[in-house]
Amino acid sequence: MTRAFSRSLTSVTLITSVTLITSLLAAVGIASAQQTTTTSGITTPGLQERGPGVEKFFRIRTPGAATIAPDGSLYVRDWPDGVFQLFRIPAGDKPATAAPGAPMQQLTSFKDGLSGYSLSPDGKQMLVFFAAGGNERTQVSLLDMSNADPVTNTTPLLANDKVVFGVNLWLNDSSGFLYTANDTKPDDFHLYRYDLASKKSTKLLEKEGSWAAADITRDGSRVLVGQFRSASDSTLQELSTATGELTNLATFLSEGTTASISAVGYMPDEKSLLFTSDHESDGITRLYLRDATGKVTKPLAALDKFELDGASTNEDRTLLTVSSNEDGYGVMHVYRLPSFEPVQLPQTPRGIVSAASLRGNQLIYSVNSARVPGLAFAYTIPDAIKPAAPQDNQARQVTFADTQGIDLATLSEPKLIKYKSFDGLEIPAFMYLPADWKPGKPVPFVVDYHGGPEGQHRPGFDREAQYLISEGFGLLLPNVRGSSGYGRNFQMMDDYKKRWDSVKDGVFAAQWLVDQGYATPGKIATYGGSYGGFMSVATLVEDTERVERGEAKQRLFGAGCKVVGIVNFQTFLQNTAGYRRKLREAEYGPLSDPQFLDSVSPLLRADKINAPMMLAHGLNDPRVPVGEAMQLAEALQRRGFDPEQVYFHDEGHGFAKLENRLLFQKRLSRFLKRTIGQ
Repeated sequence: MTRAFSRSLTSVTLITSVTLITSLLAAVGIASAQQTTTTSGITTPGLQERGPGVEKFFRIRTPGAATIAPDGSLYVRDWPDGVFQLFRIPAGDKPATAAPGAPMQQLTSFKDGLSGYSLSPDGKQMLVFFAAGGNERTQVSLLDMSNADPVTNTTPLLANDKVVFGVNLWLNDSSGFLYTANDTKPDDFHLYRYDLASKKSTKLLEKEGSWAAADITRDGSRVLVGQFRSASDSTLQELSTATGELTNLATFLSEGTTASISAVGYMPDEKSLLFTSDHESDGITRLYLRDATGKVTKPLAALDKFELDGASTNEDRTLLTVSSNEDGYGVMHVYRLPSFEPVQLPQTPRGIVSAASLRGNQLIYSVNSARVPGLAFAYTIPDAIKPAAPQDNQARQVTFADTQGIDLATLSEPKLIKYKSFDGLEIPAFMYLPADWKPGKPVPFVVDYHGGPEGQHRPGFDREAQYLISEGFGLLLPNVRGSSGYGRNFQMMDDYKKRWDSVKDGVFAAQWLVDQGYATPGKIATYGGSYGGFMSVATLVEDTERVERGEAKQRLFGAGCKVVGIVNFQTFLQNTAGYRRKLREAEYGPLSDPQFLDSVSPLLRADKINAPMMLAHGLNDPRVPVGEAMQLAEALQRRGFDPEQVYFHDEGHGFAKLENRLLFQKRLSRFLKRTIGQ
C-alpha cells in the first residue's frame, strides 16, 4: 500500500483539497489533514533570507566515516548527490586524501543511500549496509575490493526486507563475520556466524532478547557478548562457540541490581578483558579491567570523574582508544596495552574529538565543533621503543569540507550554561546567539529538545542551528534530566512515573531565557525530533498548565514544531516496530499501565495547546509511526487550529535525503518567522 501511495504523490506538489488529501491518506490508513506537503519540486513562496541561505548551509559537507585500508587507500562516506554513498581514494605516490578535486571512485549507488560499511581486516572485502526509504530494516551486501569495479561485483549476503540485520564484527582472518538478526521474532536478535567461502550462516546464540557480539578470540572459540534490555540494563557474558554455553562475567553486580555494561574487548592475553559500566553508586560510566581470576579494577584513574562515550582496541589489542564526555565536549585518549601507558597525541581544537578507526598503529580521528564540520585526521602512533621525533609527531588531514563559500570562522559558537529547574536540579544547556545580538535586546528563540530520550546535545557542527542563527534566531539546547553524558543517576531521573519532570525542565529552559533577558514571552518556539518531538508538544501543554496552576503569569511559548515525535504513548507502544517495544516500555512505562501512559500523553491534553504548530513526519517511520502526527493534527483541527503539516513518502524516522531536508528547513524557517519572528 505504501508503494501505491508513493506513486499517487509523485504528481502532487502542494495539496490543499481536504477531499483529495483524505482519499490519498486513507490508502495507508491515515486520517485526513490539511496543508499536506510532499517533495516533488516544492518551492517555498514568501521565504526571505537575510544570511547565506538554507541552500548553502545544508550543502556544506565533509566526507565522513574515514578508514585507511592496509594498501593505503582511503574509504569515506559522502553525499554529492544528496544521499550517502561509499567512495574510495586510491593510494598513490602521496598518501590518499579526500581533498577537493581528488580522484574519488564511487563504490555504491543505493537509491536511498548507504547506512554504513565495514572493511575486512585484510582490506580485500567490504560489507555495506543499507535500508529502503528509512524503514531501518538494514540489509547487507559484499563488495570485492580486489576487483577493478566493485560496484558491478556487489553480492547480496543478508537480504530479507522483513528482517533487521546488524553486523557486529569481522573474524580475525577475514573469512567471515558475526551478525545479529531478528528473523524468528521481531524483538529477539540472535547471533550468527557467516562464512564467506560457503556463503552459509551458523547460529551461535538463540535466546530471547537483543544480543550482540563485541569481540572474538583468535581461534574463534570464545565470544564476548551482551544482552541489551534497556539504556540502564545490559549484561556481560562469554559464549563458547563449541558448546553454546554462556558464562556470566558481570559477577561484580549485587543480586537484583542492574547496570549499563558494554564489552570493549579482550586484552592481548585473551584471558582478561575490558568493559565499561556505570554500576558504581555515582552512576558514572568508567572503564574496567577484569582479569583471569574475575577480579575487577579501574586501570584509568585519571578519567575517573568523566563519563565515557566508548572505547575500542586495534586488531592485535596493543592500543586502546577511549573517548571521555566532559560536559558534552568529547576528548580522545589513547593508551598502550597491556601497560595502559598514555600516548601523546597532537593538539586538537575544543569540540567533539573521537577515534574513527584504529588499524595497527594508524589512527583516524574526527574533529567536530561549531566551526569544524567533522574533519578527519590520520596519525601514526609512534613505536613505544623508538618514539617519533617532534617534527614527525604531526597529524595529517585526510578529509576536507566543501564550505559553499561560507566562512566557518564566523559561525556562532555555543556557550555552556546551566539553569535550575522546578526542584532545584541544575540542567546543562548550550546557547547560540546571532551575531548582531546585544545585551538587553531580546531576540526570538528556539528551544531545541534532543531525542532518545537518552540523547545529549553536544557542541558539534550543526547546519540547522547555524542557518537559524544566521536568520536572527537564538537557540537554546537543554540536556534535560534523562539525558546521557552525566551519569546513570541523572539519566534515570525521567524513567516511567517521572516522565513529566523532564517536561518541566524543558519549560524552565524558556523561563531562564526570559529571566536573563535573552527572550520575551511569546517569542520562543519549542522544537524537537523523536522524543524531542514529544517534548516540543508536552512543553506547550505544561506552559499553559503552569499559568492555570498560578505558577506563572503568562505563557512563554509562541509556537512549536514536532518532528517524528510521540504524542500518545499507548498508540506509540502499540504501533512501534516489535523489536523496539520492550526497550521503550522499560523507559516510558508498560502497556499494562494505560492510565499512567494517558496521563503523560500530550494528545490527551491537546486542549492546553494554545500556540501554532508545525508537524513533520516520514510515512515509513518504524519507530514512531506517522499516525502520531495525524492524531495530533486532527485534535488541533477540532479546536479550530490549522497546524502546518509536512509528510515525506520516502522517509522514515528523520529526513535523510537532501531534497527533503531542504524543503523541511525552508518550511520551518518560514513558520518560525511568521509566528515568533520580529
